[in-house]
Amino acid sequence: MPSKKEIRSRQRKKIIPSIFAPNVPPSVLKANLQFIAEDEESNRVLLFDKNYEVKFFKFDNHFLPTIQFIRDNPTVDFPSVKVDQGAVAHILNGANIFAQGITSVSRDFDTHTIVMVFNPQDAVLALGKSLKSSSEIINSKGKALENIHFLGDSIWDGKIGK
Repeated sequence: MPSKKEIRSRQRKKIIPSIFAPNVPPSVLKANLQFIAEDEESNRVLLFDKNYEVKFFKFDNHFLPTIQFIRDNPTVDFPSVKVDQGAVAHILNGANIFAQGITSVSRDFDTHTIVMVFNPQDAVLALGKSLKSSSEIINSKGKALENIHFLGDSIWDGKIGK
């Protein structure tokens, strides 16, 4: 397993523009970047704060905030969906999010949008990538979001390998 390396100032300046965390000031992003861990085999890259907590992970050539970061920074402004209680256990096992389990959508979004997934108690449960637009989700069945990060997964645990 690759070790965590300190992020140097020059590297930090290159990383910050590649972080996709809407409505989060660059100063907050910078304050949460201290260490990086990369694994070429699994193509996983994680960014850690000074307390060795995972704050960002690489997905589709961008860094996305982890659920921990979103909980600590409620200004993160991704569209969101709420799911029913029946969907929660499946999502926590890594299943994709199906339209049938979605009870509400916060605002309109397009296909391939990063979306927060909330449980019925309004807690962030997962991050997903939309496979359908919000209007299609409301009136359809089947997979709606690809589950890319959820509570208890290897990103949550700070594991760099598969």
